[in-house]
Amino acid sequence: MRITHPTPQPGRQHALGVDFRDGVATVDSLHPERELALRQHGFTIEADLEVEAPFQAGLGEPIIDLTSLTIPQLREIAEVEGVDLPAKALKAEIVEILSRQPAAPIADSTATPLGEHPVDGTPFFELTDEQLRDAALLEGLDIAPDASRNEIIGAFIAAGQESD
Repeated sequence: MRITHPTPQPGRQHALGVDFRDGVATVDSLHPERELALRQHGFTIEADLEVEAPFQAGLGEPIIDLTSLTIPQLREIAEVEGVDLPAKALKAEIVEILSRQPAAPIADSTATPLGEHPVDGTPFFELTDEQLRDAALLEGLDIAPDASRNEIIGAFIAAGQESD
């Protein structure tokens, strides 16, 4: 798969667990949740003809196989998502209705522009290790005093912050 960064920059970038070079990354496969997060943040994901077909099978597939769920489980999903269902809808009809619903955005996923410092908007890759550590502390992230740059970035990702 070929992934294009929504704000490509010359050189290397890292966003949502993917390494980009000059704004483009090529991966064999993506976890469906990571694919969803990337798409929600404006990344373009397309099949790469240079990657063999078996790796393309998961592109665009739903995170949950609705057909494997029971009617009560499907109705619960519909209720949580705020989707109205006909009282006597059959399983196939419920699956069809739920499949047409757009994916809900990840909570606070757009709170900070992708790759920017949550306080002053500086791209993360331009921050020194000390500045990155300070940003983590300002955000209230629980990081060890000797945490590496990668561990700090991991803390931002785990807390729902976007970082490069």
